[in-house]
Amino acid sequence: MKNLQKSMENIIFFPENIKISPLDRFVAAIGVFDGVHLGHREIIASACKRAGQTGAKVAAISFSPHPRALLCPDNPPDLLVSERDRIELLHQAGADICGFINFTHDAANLPPEEFLQQLKNNDLIQISGICVGSRWRFGAGGRGNKDVLEKFCNESNWTLDAVNELTYRKETISSTAIRSAIAAGNLTDAAAMLGRGVSLSGKVVHGYRIAGSKLNAPTANLQPDSGILPPDGVYSAAAIFDNMSFPAVINIGIAPTFGNNERRVEVHLIGFTGSLYDKKLTVVLYRFLRKEQTFPSPDELKKQIAKDIEAVKEDNGLNNN
Repeated sequence: MKNLQKSMENIIFFPENIKISPLDRFVAAIGVFDGVHLGHREIIASACKRAGQTGAKVAAISFSPHPRALLCPDNPPDLLVSERDRIELLHQAGADICGFINFTHDAANLPPEEFLQQLKNNDLIQISGICVGSRWRFGAGGRGNKDVLEKFCNESNWTLDAVNELTYRKETISSTAIRSAIAAGNLTDAAAMLGRGVSLSGKVVHGYRIAGSKLNAPTANLQPDSGILPPDGVYSAAAIFDNMSFPAVINIGIAPTFGNNERRVEVHLIGFTGSLYDKKLTVVLYRFLRKEQTFPSPDELKKQIAKDIEAVKEDNGLNNN
């Protein structure tokens, strides 16, 4: 059986050029961490506190692909953020290094004790403690739990911090709850659990080329590779690329006025001119403006888009001229 060491050979660390000394010790914060929501950040904060007490550093260790994508291939979860963005968010939360274990069927079938033993024996980092969510399950059949961790950590002279889950409006904060909130259009609740705005990220691809020529509101056609689509409609947002941010009007839907039937995410960046083709674009959704609707003519739609733009400008404290 291929072991965890094999899975860790291709681990990706952030920053990528970091040099790890054999003398460095790490508190390993372990989890999927999709979205790096407030509950995840509580785990990283606990790891940072422990590391500060013991003179260690913090390694955030995640899994790729998402375990559910491997174990339930017919129902894989949509990721809240890309793996690259997950690394960046974990780093911002306080992790000194971040990495992904290649999650294979062999790794999934390891007994929990074997998983921990191979994590202990890895050649990349010297672990002195573990920090996880108190209800984290791991190993074959999800048999690994807090009791298994306590026993192993005591035998290995490791510290263990099992962090209780956070709640929001009496509901456990989880990636699943956030996905459900976004899909239902509850952006406020989703943002409260994330601790930041709801976002979509992806590459800008060619679209219908109608908005610029007929509506005087050119749009970037975003092909999301991460993030959950909220219900169709028009949203006030911000669009971010190349470390620049622009107020934006986002239309999610099929553009029914023009008889289209393919669901798209179209982004009009207020104040931007130029080409965005093939660039990575992230949009942060602030609030729902209106439902998508069929207008009697392009001119009527053009008038409504102008109103949408003014609404976004007001959200951003911009002048209406």
